[in-house]
Amino acid sequence: MRWPLVWLALSVGLSGLLSGCGPTMATVNGEVTVDGKPLEKGGISFAPADGRGQPATASITSGQYSARVRTGPVVVQLSAPVVVGKAKEHQGPGAPEMEITRESLPVRYNTQSDLTFEVKPGVNTQNWKVDTKQGSGDKAKVGPAGP
Repeated sequence: MRWPLVWLALSVGLSGLLSGCGPTMATVNGEVTVDGKPLEKGGISFAPADGRGQPATASITSGQYSARVRTGPVVVQLSAPVVVGKAKEHQGPGAPEMEITRESLPVRYNTQSDLTFEVKPGVNTQNWKVDTKQGSGDKAKVGPAGP
């Protein structure tokens, strides 16, 4: 009679331990616009603000993105590379060409981003409005555009 109770207690205990393993994940989706227009093609990255763990990335297509992201505060980076040329991969005959790209958004939106967001459990909708033409100087407006 005791063994079934022992097995039940062990099963419940182990399932409780296993369910607590790993970070809680959530979905973040939304729209990215640049100067009022949907970003045709690009990428978005959500890096844990504490620097622990891998960033989550997603493609942006026709302004829309959706990503599975660890809950908690994240630093957001936006990227919109454009093709500026082509070059051969090597000098041999029949060498395939590769595209040469450059980032079209200023570094303050990607490599030097200070964009942050708090990812909550469940589904999060976060739209990003990038305004590269605002005023003069190096200040540009980027921010959540709301759900």
